[in-house]
Amino acid sequence: MERGRLIKTVEAVLRASGYRVARLDLKGSCFDLVASGLFLLLFIKVAVNIDAVSEEQVEDLKRLAKFFKASPLIVGLRSKSGELEEGVVYERFGVYALRPETLYDALLNNELPAVFAERGGLYVRINGELLRELREKHGYSVNDLAQLLGVSRKSLLNYERGEQAVSLEVAIRLEELFDEALAEPIDVLNSRVEAKLDVKPESPLEREVFERLRRLGFGLVKVKKAPFNAVSKGDDFRILTGIDERKTRSTVRRAEMVAEVSRIINSDGVFILEKTKTEVVKEVPIIPKESLREVKDADELIKMIEELKREIKAKLFS
Repeated sequence: MERGRLIKTVEAVLRASGYRVARLDLKGSCFDLVASGLFLLLFIKVAVNIDAVSEEQVEDLKRLAKFFKASPLIVGLRSKSGELEEGVVYERFGVYALRPETLYDALLNNELPAVFAERGGLYVRINGELLRELREKHGYSVNDLAQLLGVSRKSLLNYERGEQAVSLEVAIRLEELFDEALAEPIDVLNSRVEAKLDVKPESPLEREVFERLRRLGFGLVKVKKAPFNAVSKGDDFRILTGIDERKTRSTVRRAEMVAEVSRIINSDGVFILEKTKTEVVKEVPIIPKESLREVKDADELIKMIEELKREIKAKLFS
């Protein structure tokens, strides 16, 4: 399956689950789909081979997830080790990766996966307290059960304390022995990640714009692999902020993508250019950097963005 078709498949799964979805068409972006549900926001990177997703892309993906309190996901079909298995969770630089079928089961069937892949095989996390209760109820000592399973006494105690993952083979044996479900599901839709948020600007123009926005009271997080250069945050609002030397076709295309993403995540968008005339592209204002000199604080910048959007709307319907 080619990547374009895979993205459409994942998008269809999300829409069938009731999510609002925006799809990007930006080479090298840290995410291809952003999806908003009733209680969840997902940033999703799609790759036929998950090993093609770079660490830089994943770090940006984690930054966005952290900033927006969203869940990051990678959806793919294979890795360098072979085909990804349905119902198994993989990991790429600390972000869950899975097949589209696994995502389908989680979203539409409410069936979360329990098996995850690590070096050496497939594993599960089990309910250690329940395991101990079942062992004692059935009259097994720690030594007896460990010998029956073919594991060490220390490993079994670690299972019961929840300190060690269990191989899939051992987990199946335990569930067959006690006729009880012990595996803990992995909530791939509510994952939370840590991320480095203090990334430095990459150009003198970015540095200048960042400094001006900070003086206005914005918190900023730099993003490298997205249609915008940063996410800016005030008390009650967030802005996807693009920065460019001048207006080009690429600038306009990026602004259009920012408009789509902003609609899904309920934020604003703005592009700040070295020199340009003020205009609006699909409700995303493009303004010269000098306009920031006239703005006193974050609230005033938001007011400017809203006024520009109203002006263009009035022109369209006049």
